Amino acid sequence: MDIISSGNLVNIIRKTLNLIDGRLIHHGERVSYIINKMLTYENRYKKDEILSYTIAALLHDIGAYKNEELDKMVQFETTNVWGHSIYGYLFLKYLSPLHNIAEIVLYHHLDYNKLIKLNSPYEALAGYLNLADRIDVSLMYHEDIDVDKLFMEYLDTKFSKKALDLFKEADKEYHIINKLKDNTYMNELNQIFGEVSFAQDEKEAFIRMLIYSIDFRSEYTVMHTITTVSIADEIGILRGINEYEREILHYGALLHDIGKISTPISILEAPRKLTEEEMAIMKNHVLTSEYILKEYINPDILEIAISHHEKIDGSGYHRGLTVKELTIPQKILAVADIVSALCGKRSYKESFDKETILTIIKNDSDKGKLCPDTVECVSAHFDEIMDNVNRNTFETLHIYADIKKKYNDLNEKFLSFT
Repeated sequence: MDIISSGNLVNIIRKTLNLIDGRLIHHGERVSYIINKMLTYENRYKKDEILSYTIAALLHDIGAYKNEELDKMVQFETTNVWGHSIYGYLFLKYLSPLHNIAEIVLYHHLDYNKLIKLNSPYEALAGYLNLADRIDVSLMYHEDIDVDKLFMEYLDTKFSKKALDLFKEADKEYHIINKLKDNTYMNELNQIFGEVSFAQDEKEAFIRMLIYSIDFRSEYTVMHTITTVSIADEIGILRGINEYEREILHYGALLHDIGKISTPISILEAPRKLTEEEMAIMKNHVLTSEYILKEYINPDILEIAISHHEKIDGSGYHRGLTVKELTIPQKILAVADIVSALCGKRSYKESFDKETILTIIKNDSDKGKLCPDTVECVSAHFDEIMDNVNRNTFETLHIYADIKKKYNDLNEKFLSFT
């Protein structure tokens, strides 16, 4: 099944990244447009290579979840913002089809006079990205910018002369700055991304990278998503749903918390149970998921993703659906989501044991909240389900742990180098 077109996948990525922080809305898109025009004018790379570099530019701030770094990133003189560059690099390197060009993102805030000492094969492209990023940041705060006046004093220190000359020539040819100002660049960018073509496994890799990078804001959230997907997969098999239903359940589970990109860290990581006001904010993640995914994803997958907090008696959210309105995959994800939450450790609780988990979901089933057939399936096969989940998530959780370790190692290296 073709779960999503390549163009719609890029649109989901664009929409999600625009929700990271209000100050960065459309920033990745504009930087990707600048890079595309610079590389098109340079006429050095093949069309598919330019598209890959354009997507890497779109994703260059995917690691930007730390508020303290965001405050610095939107300043022209950026200092000590390696965290998001390193995480962005690691996400691209280990979770995406762009692993071969991830260094471009790693070095996109490194001054040119330091970058050239690394002998990176992506030195020029990282320099282009650095310049494009700073040009767009400047446009955020100044209606008119004189590129020569703004950047000449940094020539061959922060930015290479080659990069600056290339941008100026590309701007003369394509009127980049004017199009960024009047937003007409968007039509061109839509056409550019409309030419992107990914294989099925590449699409899933990009979705996983997007979801896990969002979840990296909260260790509990990323563990929850990884586990929820696997539990839902196992229940789907045991309940004997057909291949199509298993596939839409898998992707619905993977995307079910994408809307948490807009949920404050203070709520995601609250060291206690949430207040009523905080819970109301938390519940908004379902609406945000719908906003991001609607029109871009298979409608059946969308319905599964945004219905995981519905209850069969109509008491759930966000639409108060009842048993007759919920499909079996939707009912399965609702149970898988709860089991995953109960299995997981949080700052205010340890993971619950088997007996407690089964008691909780059985009580919810008896009260008419959860699908009794699904709860009975989990109760009858709990050990089998969890053994398979532990086995199936081992590699992903290992990558997650490895990324955290590599981040610390790279951060120390960057701090010593800079």
